[in-house]
Amino acid sequence: MSFFDQIQSRSESINSLLCVGLDPHQKELPADQWSASEESRCEAAYQFCKRIIDATAEHTVCYKPNAAFFEALGTKLGNVTLRRVIDAIPNDIPVLLDVKRGDIGSTAAAYAEACYEEKDGLNAGGVTLSPLMGWDSVSPFITGKYADKGAFVLCKTSNPGSNDILALNLQQQTVFEKIAGLANGWSSSAASDSPTSSTTPRLGLVVGATDPSALSKARKAAGSKLWILAPGVGAQGGDLDAACRAGLNDEGTGMLIPVSRGISRATDPAAEATKLKEGINAARKAVLDERGEKREQPGDSIAPYQKEFLEFSLKEGVLKFGSFVLKSGRTSPYFFNAGLFSSGSALHKLGKAYAAAIMSSKEL
Repeated sequence: MSFFDQIQSRSESINSLLCVGLDPHQKELPADQWSASEESRCEAAYQFCKRIIDATAEHTVCYKPNAAFFEALGTKLGNVTLRRVIDAIPNDIPVLLDVKRGDIGSTAAAYAEACYEEKDGLNAGGVTLSPLMGWDSVSPFITGKYADKGAFVLCKTSNPGSNDILALNLQQQTVFEKIAGLANGWSSSAASDSPTSSTTPRLGLVVGATDPSALSKARKAAGSKLWILAPGVGAQGGDLDAACRAGLNDEGTGMLIPVSRGISRATDPAAEATKLKEGINAARKAVLDERGEKREQPGDSIAPYQKEFLEFSLKEGVLKFGSFVLKSGRTSPYFFNAGLFSSGSALHKLGKAYAAAIMSSKEL
């Protein structure tokens, strides 16, 4: 089962969108153990993470250990401790290794091996990546022998400084919207390069919950199938309801809410994880109810000429519905190929529809 298939399955089985971060920062550990020795602080970091895992396993879709905090423990035992923590996670819970790698060629391949290999690596199921060096920097993590792995690419992160680059406007879209569209196309490329039995996209997006507008635009650009990791709820001030409204797909899923300090600093991590999961589910329900009400509201009836034109376009294959990656990199739920109006009868239908539209215009 692929990484994102595991995410989907786990989310459905426990009815949750919660992702628990494992960040053994120095401030989270006893000062005496941190300063005593590398062995002492590594043991403290392991016990810190193990406590969180034991308390939250029934509520989390996946765990997200941050590699930087383990590397800071020491050059001798830091990565050993990280692998020890990953091994302590139940086998049915996916592990997303937060490493934010971004390089090309043999360097990217080496990074992938270090993250994924079961025997001599860290045995993670997925990673976070920086996509700014392009497809070359992403492909080693989701193709070849790692075709069943997955990655979340940084799209529009939760820090204010992300606007310096990721919010820059290109011709008709921002950098982060371009990345969202590319992630969809890259997933398709990975499936072509290294086919598997899974049809689930191999890439997701990291989009901060602190910017609901960007979250909504990223979801629109990426389509409904890609998962979004939306950090920023809680300590960074992100609004859960607004984030769910902007980032959930049509089924009310497709988004993970990662929480680290909100759980690790709680007096009762298990109770806090339960509270968070229930809060996320309440927000999901509110969004789905709101969307359902909008669908049920009567809209303007379609005119007979419009109905006739749409039915003809569908019959001729001019109009198609699905998921289509456009030249811009954006994903569209439909594709209209006007070039297929090539026969005399088709052009007659087209002209007739245009004439009816002009005659019915309120501008006349």
